Amino acid sequence: MHMYRIGSIVLMLALAGSAHALAASSKEAVQMGGVKPVSEQIREVELALVSDKYSEVSVADKSAVQASLNQIRTQMGGHERVEQLPPQVQVAIFNEQEKINTILTRGHADSRLVCRRERTVGSNMTTNNCMTVAQRRQAQDAARRNMHDANRSQQTFPGSK
Repeated sequence: MHMYRIGSIVLMLALAGSAHALAASSKEAVQMGGVKPVSEQIREVELALVSDKYSEVSVADKSAVQASLNQIRTQMGGHERVEQLPPQVQVAIFNEQEKINTILTRGHADSRLVCRRERTVGSNMTTNNCMTVAQRRQAQDAARRNMHDANRSQQTFPGSK
């Protein structure tokens, strides 16, 4: 009976750990340069770019990622691993991977959905307001511009009435 309890506790801890690892991996940005074969990494990046995780990545950035992926494909030739290539080619591939990782990390952060419970002016009821980080930044910038424009239009200049 005691061994059964220990076994069930170990099983529950293992399941909890694997669920946590799965949840953490879905929240992280896709990165190039891991231990997987390069062709598999390229496939993961291409699939990620069309997913909701990267919805805020601009068309220009998506084109830059695709160009870097094509460059890596060309430099890889028929090889599966970067270690199989000469050092100069490895450096070139590493540089392309860094470009991709930078764009994906920034895009992943901007595409993160943030929800806030906000109280409407004149009401005690709260509502959920969900936007991506990029949408929140754009709304804040627009509000600042509107306030700045409103303040400028209300200023009186010497000699005017």
